[in-house]
Amino acid sequence: MSDKKTEAKPRPAPRPTVTSAPFWDAAKQGKLVLQYDRKAGKYQYWPRPIGIHSGTQNLEWREASGRGKLYAWSEVYVPARGFEDVAPYVVAAVDLDEGVRMFARLVNVDPATLKGGQRLRVKWETVGEDGRMFVFEPEG
Repeated sequence: MSDKKTEAKPRPAPRPTVTSAPFWDAAKQGKLVLQYDRKAGKYQYWPRPIGIHSGTQNLEWREASGRGKLYAWSEVYVPARGFEDVAPYVVAAVDLDEGVRMFARLVNVDPATLKGGQRLRVKWETVGEDGRMFVFEPEG
């Protein structure tokens, strides 16, 4: 029988692609940006090389409010690699005011108090040496 403690592995850092690099560069500055399709007049998330609403390749990056509503959530008891130190934790689907849905971890919240439609705002956590990852917390 071993007395070794299971050591937490490092939290995975984002791996930007050519398409997602502007998103992660903005995240390092604490800014949430989304692709905007001017032809359709709509935002999209996750970053893609073409607009999902119009098929255009002429997308622009716009800073988002970072605010939205809680759509759905689940409490995680068996953590993903790198999240052992925060288990149990809550993952959620958040409908941003810009009209896109993001999935993220919720912080600074008691899972028993969560309600659909609850207002949330983005918060940033450092991951890796210089990366930042979005999480959400209750607004106010």
